[in-house]
Amino acid sequence: MKKKITHLLFLFIFITFNNLYATKIEIVAKINNQIITNMDLEYRLNLAIEISNIPNEIKFRKQIRQQILNLLIDENLKIQEAEKYGILISSAEVYSEISRLEQRLKLPKDSLIENFRKKNIPEIVIYNQIRVQLLWNKIISYTIANNISISNKQTEEALQNFIKSSGEVEYNISEIFISHTSNNLENTSEDKIYSIYNKVDSANFTILAQQFSDGALNINNWYRESALNPEIIKTIRNLQIGDISKPIKTSSGLHIYLLNDKRKTKKIIENETLYNLSQIFFKETEANKNKIQDIKNKISNLRENLKNCSQLEEAIKKEVSSSGGSLGLLSSESLDKRFLEILEDNLQVGKLSKTIITAEGIHAIMLCDKPQTVNLDEIRKNIAQKLRIEKINNSANLLLNSIRQRALIEINSI
Repeated sequence: MKKKITHLLFLFIFITFNNLYATKIEIVAKINNQIITNMDLEYRLNLAIEISNIPNEIKFRKQIRQQILNLLIDENLKIQEAEKYGILISSAEVYSEISRLEQRLKLPKDSLIENFRKKNIPEIVIYNQIRVQLLWNKIISYTIANNISISNKQTEEALQNFIKSSGEVEYNISEIFISHTSNNLENTSEDKIYSIYNKVDSANFTILAQQFSDGALNINNWYRESALNPEIIKTIRNLQIGDISKPIKTSSGLHIYLLNDKRKTKKIIENETLYNLSQIFFKETEANKNKIQDIKNKISNLRENLKNCSQLEEAIKKEVSSSGGSLGLLSSESLDKRFLEILEDNLQVGKLSKTIITAEGIHAIMLCDKPQTVNLDEIRKNIAQKLRIEKINNSANLLLNSIRQRALIEINSI
């Protein structure tokens, strides 16, 4: 792999010098003893735009040019840091990432390199970006992750906050973030965020976040209302699933959010039993013995033939006089006493219950999964893992900032 990349590098230099009179090579930045040329920047712009699947427009290229240069500078710094630790990447690791990228971009296997070459993206540019990502992951693993621990006190405090906020609405969001402290020579943070906002949709949101967002990636993460900035939650509350917010300004920077999903969380009570139920319901309140017996016969017939909740929902669609479907995950305290008696009488998963008559009508319920017991130990373990990931991400950002501060960086006008 090393020989191949070296060969590609020499080939790239040869082609570049053959076209010297067509394109003037200029140094746009120096990072310690390494240089970035205008051609490096142009090729990296081509790659970012192609991966993001957005139009290659001159205006947009100009708006994101400084940000891509910042990415190139960081990539050079990460490579230099990896060299300091003697960290290497195998060809198998690189090709594995290329295969994943092909799947993400929905390209045929082993077609990415040739496909990008036709779009003026040299092979070495692709290898370099993938190599940097892999090197940085190893740096974080070796220097940060192995030394991160979460104390019992931190876990317990987070657990109590989690229990306290249970019952709130929870939002699954993805974020594109542009920091106020980004190094902008030509464009303000507002210019950047709006240029991205004008190109983003739900299909390319994740890729644009990976290419242009500052700081740690925030993709498909769940947040409760109380954990979000008041300005952010005010906007997110008004989004429908799949909607993208307009840029939101906070003290740290500018944000664009994609709402992937939302849900109402259950109030957590330790050792409480939870039931995942579906029901079939006949709105029959008249004291007509014949009608009631007819419904009982239908339920009895269904009990003999149905094996799971999916089949029950299909049967409800066919039975025009019935309604019902999934009741979701319900606690024992929230259930009607008559329903709970049926469940506690050893109702089997996938078996329709006997008839239940209430003031509203006639019901039969089905248990879709085995009952669950609220286990704080499992919740505690998940919280500790989440805290650890957050601490690793924060430490990784601090490490990169420290590397930047130690480096000798010179940027020329671009």
